[in-house]
Amino acid sequence: MLMKKITKILTALCVFAAAAVGYVAFNLRIYHPPLVVLNTSPIQTYQPKNAFCDEATRPVSPLSATDLNVLVWNMHKGADRGWQQDLAHFAQRADFMLLQEASEAQNLNQQYSSQFPTALFAAGFAYKNIASGVQTFAKFNPDMYCAATGEEPWLRIPKVASALRFPLANGESLLVVNVHLVNFEWTPQQYRKQLTTMMERIAEHKSAVILAGDFNSWNKERLALIRSLAAEQGLHEVAFANDQRLRFWGQLLDHIFVRGLTVKQAETVQVQSSDHNPLWVKLEFTPPQR
Repeated sequence: MLMKKITKILTALCVFAAAAVGYVAFNLRIYHPPLVVLNTSPIQTYQPKNAFCDEATRPVSPLSATDLNVLVWNMHKGADRGWQQDLAHFAQRADFMLLQEASEAQNLNQQYSSQFPTALFAAGFAYKNIASGVQTFAKFNPDMYCAATGEEPWLRIPKVASALRFPLANGESLLVVNVHLVNFEWTPQQYRKQLTTMMERIAEHKSAVILAGDFNSWNKERLALIRSLAAEQGLHEVAFANDQRLRFWGQLLDHIFVRGLTVKQAETVQVQSSDHNPLWVKLEFTPPQR
């Protein structure tokens, strides 16, 4: 009798699990290539440059600011109360907002189009017809934008990264990369692949870089890999006094790396409106060495 009961329970659990997986799969849409939506004001036109990037068809006004205020924040898909008020407050002083786990349901483009002439949304999947991914807002127009995904090995749900390139008055350019890296993988094979692909794009760019986001660096191996590949590209990690960044198993998940820029101020802000606390950094362009 006991074995029959156990068999019934196990059968019921298997049926429930199969039904749950089927329900998720039925409501899940994977984007290959990633869904990419770019809005600019004034309207710019772009054409494919390669498999990852599109380039402006006409010259774009150069970025003229000398100081840049950058917000980096995983928004937890807007699932927590108060995110609207916090983001509106942060937007008042930001030149760039690099958001992870941004959802179409949040209607961020409509809310911030008047404050930010450029908005780039990139998503690897949609659940119940609502896409979520990385969203970048900028006070300046790009002359190129890119997006790529890395697939979660078990869940098969892609994580996405995006990039925007901004021309500078001195003939150089600034590359801003917004990342959300693969999470559910113990040995970081897909993680390394996604990170390496991103670093290859950075290697093609010879001037200033901001690389930031949720790196899901929850063990020492992942963090060592990030820091090693970043160092190869001349990227320097931003340090935070009174560091309130989210940790998992004692490891920091969110990071900012820069090249060709000097950190004037860096801080984290405690919030209740997401499981991640936002990162702030104030940067200035590093004068060329003579």
